[in-house]
Amino acid sequence: MQIDLSANTALPLALEGTELRFGATMEPVDPTICLAGDMRDLFYAPAAVDSKQQLYFIYRGVCKQKDQELIKRHGLRYDITIMPPALIGPEYVKTSGHYNPTAAGSDEAYPEVYEVAQGQAHFLMQYLDPELNSVEEVVLIEANSGDKVVVPPNWGLVLINPANETLVTANWVANGFSPLAEQFTRSAGAVYYEVRVQGVSTFIANPYYDYIPQLQRRLARQYRDLGLVKGVTLYEAFINQPDLFNYLTDPSLCPP
Repeated sequence: MQIDLSANTALPLALEGTELRFGATMEPVDPTICLAGDMRDLFYAPAAVDSKQQLYFIYRGVCKQKDQELIKRHGLRYDITIMPPALIGPEYVKTSGHYNPTAAGSDEAYPEVYEVAQGQAHFLMQYLDPELNSVEEVVLIEANSGDKVVVPPNWGLVLINPANETLVTANWVANGFSPLAEQFTRSAGAVYYEVRVQGVSTFIANPYYDYIPQLQRRLARQYRDLGLVKGVTLYEAFINQPDLFNYLTDPSLCPP
């Protein structure tokens, strides 16, 4: 069964299983497939990992053909991530986690902006103090279809699917760099693991961190100054006002 994603992305896209179907105005993109075995040591229960299990799929550089030049001129890339529901032992399926590198000529890392196109998402974000080189804050943002989430400079992100339906997210990010996974790899994941205990979601602290900040829980909000509001997809927001997205290549412009 195909699920029409066009209304939630403003692109002629459909989801069939875990695969994107592209409309005639788009060039098909092959996904990067992320396997559980590649993330074994990042889970709460590594022994429960099936190495060949496909956890999520990242389609990078998705766009309409007519928008390619505009996107390239602003130095951005639009990605879509598909994450089916799953439990790895007691833990909800998640991404491996990443930070972004420091932007050229800046002491701040590149930010990102996400949108939930389908399903429910937990954005587990942790702030890495560049002077102390330790995580000083951890925030969980709960987001549903149509919600946008800005990941500010120097914040790491783990994306979690806590629901029983496939999660589809879209994001704009500066093009031309590779995300940094070392902090998460060295620490066996994020500061917290989200697990299901007797049918209820709960968070367990990761003992590999010397300091465990209190988990702050927030709901997704609108960023009107950035053109990020309900009813306007993330893709449309950029096409309509591309200069509002300059903060993605110049972190000094990123709002707090």
